[in-house]
Amino acid sequence: MTKSNLALTRVANACVLVELDGHAVLTDPWFTERWYLRRGEPLGLPITDLPPLTAIVASSFAANHWDLRALAEYSGKATTPVYVSTRRMARQARALGYRRVEVLRWHDTRELTPTVSLTAAPAGRTLRWRNNAYVLSGRQTRVYFGGEIRDVAHLTEYRARHGSVAVALLPTNGLRPLVGPPLVMGPREAVAGAEALGARVLVPVHDAHAADLLSLLFRRHGSAADAEAMAPAGLDVVRLRPGQRWELCR
Repeated sequence: MTKSNLALTRVANACVLVELDGHAVLTDPWFTERWYLRRGEPLGLPITDLPPLTAIVASSFAANHWDLRALAEYSGKATTPVYVSTRRMARQARALGYRRVEVLRWHDTRELTPTVSLTAAPAGRTLRWRNNAYVLSGRQTRVYFGGEIRDVAHLTEYRARHGSVAVALLPTNGLRPLVGPPLVMGPREAVAGAEALGARVLVPVHDAHAADLLSLLFRRHGSAADAEAMAPAGLDVVRLRPGQRWELCR
């Protein structure tokens, strides 16, 4: 067995520390709760324990994907690039002292290091604001991160345009308001999405749901356990506890 070039540590919700080819990227930062918005699970890693980050990426301006309090506390603001989906998020990051901030449009690609690139992928919209998914490509491994994605069609489109991935991080709790469509994928869509991407590993994110004020309006419809039960042969579902680090075996 060769040494893994990919490791994942889940922090909370869709916040994951991705280590690819020795470079660390943080997705959808969420470290501090609000009185109306709770994690429903422990915090896996405090922001002070993060390694030096090659980049921060955020899919949506929602507070549990874009934690301005935590971002204000991060010590690497002068050097760490931040990639976001809206101009509003870019303005907020700059106001906090981040010097390298960029809004990525769908299919934009940036070279983070000589071996790791980042591509923004379609992920639908929240109201009229565009969400991003992100794909990290290393020497041997490609990782798809969809923190706030709902429609499998976006994953089918990505694969047709860019090719398959090895690992897919996708929502599984199917969170939806009392009236209206889901906000994110449920377990059935997550499994179908991973298959659409050609992934051999599905890592559930956006799974826990706390009994907070917003839970009166938004309800969970499925779980990572459901996705594991639905997964076909050939697709591994890796359920990571907060703080658990997992390496891809090659």
